[in-house]
Amino acid sequence: MTRPAILLPSLALTLLTACSSSQAPVADPDAPHMRPAELGASSALYFTLRNPGVDTLVLLAAEIDVAESANIHQSMDHDGMASMHSIDSVLVLPQDSVRFSERGLHVMANGLRAPLLVGDTVAVRLRFRGTRVDTVRVLVRE
Repeated sequence: MTRPAILLPSLALTLLTACSSSQAPVADPDAPHMRPAELGASSALYFTLRNPGVDTLVLLAAEIDVAESANIHQSMDHDGMASMHSIDSVLVLPQDSVRFSERGLHVMANGLRAPLLVGDTVAVRLRFRGTRVDTVRVLVRE
């Protein structure tokens, strides 16, 4: 079954298909997704934020429908110790992109009010400086 993709100016939702028709489609690592998680646990949101416009985008917050809270985080490695810290905003210059990925910039969803199972979709709202809010449904996958 093919899931519909919502294409927003700031987010690219794409799937790469395998070269051979005998192979299953391969998910694009930049396609927005979350990892499976149990009720009450945390999960992370990964995506690439693209700015095709002429003005700088400033991402201020993310809201995830199944999470009590969501925060923009940056993962770091200092002397072999991994840590995360909160980020207040993310700038995306015109004609540029910022990748939210494992062990890097990501959105942390805390206090899940429902388990996230592979194949589920989750509503995410990205709030930008000004009044702009982009809403997208994100796939849960490994």
